[in-house]
Amino acid sequence: METGAIQNEKLGTKLMKFKRALVFAVAFCIPSFFAPENSFPLSCVECLKGLEGVELLVEEVKAELENYSLTAIQIQTDVEAKLREAEIKVLSKEENEKLQPLRKPYLYVKINSHKLPWKREVFAYTIEIALKQLVELPDQPKSVRKPFYAPTWYKNIVGAVTPKDLPEIRDGVYQLTDKFIKAYLTANPKP
Repeated sequence: METGAIQNEKLGTKLMKFKRALVFAVAFCIPSFFAPENSFPLSCVECLKGLEGVELLVEEVKAELENYSLTAIQIQTDVEAKLREAEIKVLSKEENEKLQPLRKPYLYVKINSHKLPWKREVFAYTIEIALKQLVELPDQPKSVRKPFYAPTWYKNIVGAVTPKDLPEIRDGVYQLTDKFIKAYLTANPKP
């Protein structure tokens, strides 16, 4: 009888772990199912036309990733190098405001992570790269229009890694940066 109780306890533990994993997977994936069908994809190449460069903003990464030497400074350095290699100007805040005062575009990079509650260390992550710039709602009278920042180009990656596979996160940042560079150079071809 005691072994039956132990087996039930083990089954209950496995079921609880499965439920947690399912809830986590749904939480990461479900927002994409509610996107309105008539919304435009946030990869508007036209919105990149005429940019003279971009300011770069990289969010801090969680300590759980910094413990494995993945830092915001490292990501900032990597993305800046790729942009410069593609001959896209990386602007300071002051340069951006002076050169592009009506748009003030900046490339926003965010890595979000969550350590999964299993015995083995596994990190679920999302990488987001967005070009954000000042926009106005065109249907409003000019007297009440107020510019606000909104993403006009956006890409993301969702995945899971173990600590030994953490370089996959940097590779994901490289992939998304390459997609941005391609879109930027399509909108702003070299003479």
